[in-house]
Amino acid sequence: MALNERSFSSTAPWLWAGLSLVAWFVSLFVAVPLAAPVVGANPTETVRWDLAVLLGINGLLSMAAAFVIGRRIFGRGLTARTVDFVLPLIGLALAIAVELTLHEWARVHFGYYDWDFVGWTAGLSFMVVLCSLATFGVLVAPCGAVAPPLMGVGLAAMLVCLIVVSNVPGLRDGIDPESWPLAVGVGLSAIYVIGCVVVGVRKATAR
Repeated sequence: MALNERSFSSTAPWLWAGLSLVAWFVSLFVAVPLAAPVVGANPTETVRWDLAVLLGINGLLSMAAAFVIGRRIFGRGLTARTVDFVLPLIGLALAIAVELTLHEWARVHFGYYDWDFVGWTAGLSFMVVLCSLATFGVLVAPCGAVAPPLMGVGLAAMLVCLIVVSNVPGLRDGIDPESWPLAVGVGLSAIYVIGCVVVGVRKATAR
């Protein structure tokens, strides 16, 4: 029997997905104190590099936790190749870019960042990170364990698309030149998560 075909309990994939989701949430609280010192490193810097550090730690730590948890549950049935990290890391980089451009856009337009100004878009980068984590799960999952992470990809993709659609009414008056970086980032987020769904479905059907 091949390693990726080893048998396991029917509840094991759901346990893995649930614990990985908890790890993603917990890693946010771990990342906050680690990213906080970046703010004081250069008080005159307008770019919120602390947010880049926060999202980076959140994404990398949650992927590492998902892999470790998966190995504990599935043993050597769960393996990760270098190529399995490419798509999730692209999503992580995109999430960081969106968060930085969103804060810069708010600073230029309103003078400061406030959730009341940006609405649901405030959660866009975090949902992209969550989608990248679920995509990582799909790519490394052993046979028979793809369904839970694939559902995670679908849910995260749906939330991202809803956030993107919520920005459509703002296009009626056109896009200001300084808003183009954010508009491109938001659009790429939708393209990315849809791509993750396609990759995930193809991965599931191939097995």
